[in-house]
Amino acid sequence: MRSHTRIIACCIASLILFIIPVAGTSISVAVDDGGKNYQAIVMVNNTDRYELIQPGMVGERIPLQAKNLTIRNETDNILVTPDRGILTFPKGNYTIGYEAPIASNTLQFLFTEPSNITVSLPHPYHIGNPLLTSIQPAGSTTNLTNNTTMVSWDQVRSVELRYYDEGQEHLLYLFAQFWLIIAVVMLLPFFLSRKK
Repeated sequence: MRSHTRIIACCIASLILFIIPVAGTSISVAVDDGGKNYQAIVMVNNTDRYELIQPGMVGERIPLQAKNLTIRNETDNILVTPDRGILTFPKGNYTIGYEAPIASNTLQFLFTEPSNITVSLPHPYHIGNPLLTSIQPAGSTTNLTNNTTMVSWDQVRSVELRYYDEGQEHLLYLFAQFWLIIAVVMLLPFFLSRKK
């Protein structure tokens, strides 16, 4: 039985809160079991704004269309409406939670200051094959006992993570085998004719 990704995200956020020194921004992201959405928990310290942004086609900053946005300070939830992706609130420490869609199995994040980020991928998704995945910049990868893959970055300003499922890996191997057979069929007569 699968545990809920929100519980995993909260546990990761708690670990980050206790392990990482209290400064700057820490983000914990959990991809849902369907692979089409993610839940993020952002912990910001001593700040009065946070930008919910994503990179566009040529790297421009586009407001993120977040759902289920919650902002909590030390004592209570506060109500803030994003203005073109920018959240403003009184200076302090906050925990921001939201959900957002994933396009083409690719997570992309932009930050205004160096941030620590942890991404949790559930079992059907992998990042091991370099032909199908992209991790920019290189992150620390950990495989947990519940078949969850954890990727972490320290003090980065942008992150890109592309993952795949087993079906995509099977298609890659099928494609490679097809072209290998074509190469053998085309080259075999050439090598046989050279011997004569």
